[in-house]
Amino acid sequence: MGALNPRRRATSKTAREIAADMGLSERTITGLIAEPRADYEQRARQRRAPVIQLRLQGWTYREIAAQTGDTPAIVGRLLADARRNGEWAAAAQLHNTDYAQ
Repeated sequence: MGALNPRRRATSKTAREIAADMGLSERTITGLIAEPRADYEQRARQRRAPVIQLRLQGWTYREIAAQTGDTPAIVGRLLADARRNGEWAAAAQLHNTDYAQ
């Protein structure tokens, strides 16, 4: 399976192919070429932020999906991740504070 976003990929080969070429395990190669965790988490937060804001404005999952180019199921997953990570509560509190003023 190819990368969903090939621009982040450093090579055109898969970890399995590199491991076979170098005589190492696939897991070792994946650890060496993987995106740093902090970068991944920042990118994930940036992806969730507009979805959170649209939902707080009262948009439906389908409307948000049409706006962002995702499916309604992905919108639901992004919002569930935001709730699990505390991003929803923080955004909702800020939204309510802004609304009250």
